[in-house]
Amino acid sequence: MSRRSRSRMRFATGLGGLIALLWGCQYLLDPQRHDENVAPEQKTNFSSSVKIYVKSATNANVYFGEFDRESCENGFPQQWSIFMTSVLGQHRFDIDYSNLVHKKKNEVDIKVHPQRYTLKYDRIPPNLATALLCERTAESSVTFAREATAAREILQPLQLLAPDCTFDWTEDKGLVCQLQRPTEAEVDASLETIKKNMTTKWNHQPYLLIRRMTLTSQLLGAFQKPENRSELDKVCRIMRFSLPNELPLSFRSKLWQDKVCQGKERGDRDAALMALQEAAQEIQALSRRIEDASLVGLFTLSIPRAQSMAKGYLITLQPIEAPYISSADQPNQSLPCVWHPLFSEQTESQLIAMDLEMVDNKGFSTCAASPGLVNAYRDANIYVRSSVASEMEFQIANGQSKRLRLPTGEYQYSVIQYNGPFPEELVSPEEVAPVSSGQISWKTARPHLIIKSW
Repeated sequence: MSRRSRSRMRFATGLGGLIALLWGCQYLLDPQRHDENVAPEQKTNFSSSVKIYVKSATNANVYFGEFDRESCENGFPQQWSIFMTSVLGQHRFDIDYSNLVHKKKNEVDIKVHPQRYTLKYDRIPPNLATALLCERTAESSVTFAREATAAREILQPLQLLAPDCTFDWTEDKGLVCQLQRPTEAEVDASLETIKKNMTTKWNHQPYLLIRRMTLTSQLLGAFQKPENRSELDKVCRIMRFSLPNELPLSFRSKLWQDKVCQGKERGDRDAALMALQEAAQEIQALSRRIEDASLVGLFTLSIPRAQSMAKGYLITLQPIEAPYISSADQPNQSLPCVWHPLFSEQTESQLIAMDLEMVDNKGFSTCAASPGLVNAYRDANIYVRSSVASEMEFQIANGQSKRLRLPTGEYQYSVIQYNGPFPEELVSPEEVAPVSSGQISWKTARPHLIIKSW
């Protein structure tokens, strides 16, 4: 062997020993870094932080958050990040106690991407305040006993914000939000009850509700036949090419769609059952709205032939009642709002879920004020109203009647004339504009609207 080869071997051996020594020292200084049974540490926006651990049932240190050592003021850290795992993955909750620390408001601000929330809070958590955390900022971490009151106080903002979650610490996932998961038989029984009610009590079913019911039943059927993966693929293709309002609210989550239809975790049964339960609750709630707040009636078009020779007309209805918030000069009003993993991606979805009582609401949290809240509430209102309406847009020939089921209220209607069954066959570009429009009232028993002239 040449002198150069021997030198290379000695250098490689020495370098390998140095790496092993450094790795061993790092392990001694922070043994849990390499413990596969301990929840992994997550990334925060803090430039200097103190990590928070809790002792697990087996006495292991489980990481579940950090506080910013540079945010200490009046003896209490103002900025915290808590990490939680749900069936849809990891979520980071950035908690800001500055309003309480500076005695401005009895509120705590929480951000969970992409939403912001405001939480009613009477005071700084007393046991955390006496834990002297700001005097321990020279330490890299703080560990609490699992049963310690201070550890429960760290969790309290999340418990108030997400009342549907049952929280626990596990060694592999850290802090976990556990949600009620029904059995397939329970979901199946709920859907059968709803179907029976629809077919025996209603003589006209809303399209969107029937569409969501069908998709829910198809997804449940796919998971009842786990050996036939093509069934799940078929349902996932239908969902991918469906309009958003044709899907149950719980199926619209992109995180959920990834868990059930895509990626390595495709076919996640827990995620599917959770969404199926919420879909059944949504359909049940909307069914009650139909029975309590909608009327079946007729819409008739009877225009003299001298006024129009078109073969057909397109009728569009739009509810004109004021939504929950309609004043354009109040864009920053906060509204009741809670966090749930299935509905957390859009404010509109959260508001719909609360309106339909699909999530619990203890009244402690609100969506933080933002200009988009008005639009979100308007869209939520339209979603519910269109869900219980049989048809808001339909084709009709002159002299015909159309049976409709609509929520009670006032509607704006417009009439467009065309010569064929497709919109591209409009008589001319000028006639894309409505030939007639107006307002109708759908409030009396057995309403019958007749349009006799333009």
